[in-house]
Amino acid sequence: MWCSLSRWMISRAEDTGKKLPAIAERHVGRCGVCAGFARSSASLSSRLRMERSAWLAKAPDFAVELGPKAARVPASEAAARTPRRSWLSLRPLPVAAAALVLLAGALVLSQLVLKTPAPTAEERASALAALRTITAAPQGLQGVIEEAGSPLERERLILEKSVSSAVEYLQARLNIRIERREPPAKSS
Repeated sequence: MWCSLSRWMISRAEDTGKKLPAIAERHVGRCGVCAGFARSSASLSSRLRMERSAWLAKAPDFAVELGPKAARVPASEAAARTPRRSWLSLRPLPVAAAALVLLAGALVLSQLVLKTPAPTAEERASALAALRTITAAPQGLQGVIEEAGSPLERERLILEKSVSSAVEYLQARLNIRIERREPPAKSS
């Protein structure tokens, strides 16, 4: 992890022209791979200039235009790098305005919270009573539960009605009588 962070710091220092941070310098002094990366990064721009082909060296120096209104800057000036300034140093007024808005909001919120009176004992008691009436079960709930009965009892009643209805249907359609007979009398 230190190697990745140090390499990023080395690359950033080369890009911006700033000095390498002390923590990265210490790491470069201890790590041979990162030291090689630092040497390679430092010599990169000179190596690229030396490796240009002969025909490219004869080409005139000109800056690349990025848009229709891009100003023409000679290549020698474009190559000189200037470090970027922080956006905070460029525009301190919006930052100060945002800080004041946050401070004002915190003051207003603290005044609202501090000025709210605590509820009295009577108010607490009335709130608890209202809560109990909302959450209490209705009086007839116990009777409804008892009337509901068990599902097995209902199923038994439905089956008894179905069997008696089937017997009545068969008697009507088949013209038969289902009755009990008396056992024959025994002769002695």
